[in-house]
Amino acid sequence: MHKEAPSPIDLPEPELEEPGLGWTAIVIAVTTLFLLATNAVSLSDWIDDQPPSPAQARAAAVADQWYALTQAIGLAAPRDAMHTQWKRAEEARFHADDQEGEGAEAPPVQR
Repeated sequence: MHKEAPSPIDLPEPELEEPGLGWTAIVIAVTTLFLLATNAVSLSDWIDDQPPSPAQARAAAVADQWYALTQAIGLAAPRDAMHTQWKRAEEARFHADDQEGEGAEAPPVQR
């Protein structure tokens, strides 16, 4: 590492309090748990897209139960609200395109 002004005294490098791999694993675990709790519908949809098998059927049943639980206790409310707003915006945009006529082309991108 290049230093602008070298110190006349050799100072030891500061030790890291936590190893980087451990910190990264904690961040991934917390993020996974947060998404599992607040976006259970994505887990259910992903499992439903897997090839049918006995294991997939069991996983789908568990995912559906988890989704119902998150709905019942309100953890899914923020995602549902955002999804509703997204669908309204999407319908408004595409509905306006339908009124213009036969599949109007997208406007050119301005840079």
